[in-house]
Amino acid sequence: MTRDADRRTDPAAVTVSLAAEAAVLEGRLGVLREAIDEVDARIQAVSERIRRLPAAGDHEAPPADEGSATGFTPSRARRP
Repeated sequence: MTRDADRRTDPAAVTVSLAAEAAVLEGRLGVLREAIDEVDARIQAVSERIRRLPAAGDHEAPPADEGSATGFTPSRARRP
């Protein structure tokens, strides 16, 4: 037999093999999509918890007219 004879493949067998591989890849894709959805849900939950946290050093947020986002009260005196 020549090398060319060894390389011949049955198109039907190749088709079946490729179809099987595609099915495996589609299954893996589904698993990855589910994992991405789970991670996305966890990111959203953590983000929501972070938004609900009080500012650093604040146990209670000051009213809007008191202090600033830094937690410092502005001085009424001007510096020279």
